[in-house]
Order: sequence, then structure tokens, then C-alpha cells
Amino acid sequence: MKFFFKFILIILIPTILASAFYFAKADDEGDEGDDDYKPQTTTRTVVAQPSVSTKVETTTKTTIYKDSDGDGILDETDPHPEIAEIYIVEDNNKNGIVDKFE
Repeated sequence: MKFFFKFILIILIPTILASAFYFAKADDEGDEGDDDYKPQTTTRTVVAQPSVSTKVETTTKTTIYKDSDGDGILDETDPHPEIAEIYIVEDNNKNGIVDKFE
């Protein structure tokens, strides 16, 4: 019995109401006469503006600096461009420990 009431509430009542509105609307559309027809005129104004274009030129200059020994110091400022600085050891006080680590 519950299923029957749910069926009526959910399916039948909305269907009946929708069909009543649909047919009422269809009857209203049939009453319009063709003698009231007025052609519709649309006017559209288009303003064309000239496009503004800017020419951009990009110049790229590539400069290559050499680092022959790969120690991170460029050859033009490296006192020893063919030997990496990691291999150059200075021990001015002759104690056997590199001065850099003392």
C-alpha cells in the first residue's frame, strides 16, 4: 500500500500537472492571428578601429668566456688557466699543512 501512494505522489501527480500546463499553453499559442504580424528590423552599427601594431626586434649577443681548467675562474682572470686551483698547494711556512686549511 505504501508503494502505491509513493507511486501516485512521485509519478502520477507531477505528470498530470505538467500535461495540464502544457496543453493550456498550447491553446494560448493557437489564438494568435497572422494579421498582427510586424516585421522586425534590426540595425547594427559596427565601428572599425585600425589595428595598432608595434614591431619589436630582439637582438641577442652571445659572449662565451672560457674556463679551460674547469675550476670556476675565467681564463682572463685565472693566474694558472691550464691548472685547476684545487691542485695548486701553497705551504709558505713549510709545516706540511696547506696554508688554506690552517
